[in-house]
Amino acid sequence: MLRFNFLFCGLGLLGLFLACGCSKGEFPTAPVTGQILCEGEPVPYAMIYFEPLKSGESAIVGKPGFATADENGRFKLGTYALDEGAVIGKHRVRVDPPAPGKLPPDWSCPCEMNSNFDVTQVEVVDGENEFTIDLKKKTRRSQSLPIEEDEGEGDD
Repeated sequence: MLRFNFLFCGLGLLGLFLACGCSKGEFPTAPVTGQILCEGEPVPYAMIYFEPLKSGESAIVGKPGFATADENGRFKLGTYALDEGAVIGKHRVRVDPPAPGKLPPDWSCPCEMNSNFDVTQVEVVDGENEFTIDLKKKTRRSQSLPIEEDEGEGDD
């Protein structure tokens, strides 16, 4: 009888775990393409991130989207798969220089690029999304400031 109870409980728990694992846990996405510009000129090979922002009461916002711009500064974002887009909703946009292994020897950009700071905020909607990301020119002050995280980040 005791074996039957353990078997029954074990099968029940197994069923519960299997049922919980059926969902992919992915948020709906929409295609996102665009171009990164610095003073009207394309920024080749830069890395761009779309980080979903909290909306309402839920702290669960979805996975950030990421892309590397091509030689013309154009990008196609991917979140759960390559090039499938970004989570629908509001995002903070951040841009980094090319990865060290992909940095062409003659590459330079006079604009701000640092994934610790927001470039802009955008809203990804259901359907096609096209964004032009205009970077701000570096200033003497910004070049001498230490990199710091936003103090209020995560506090809403």
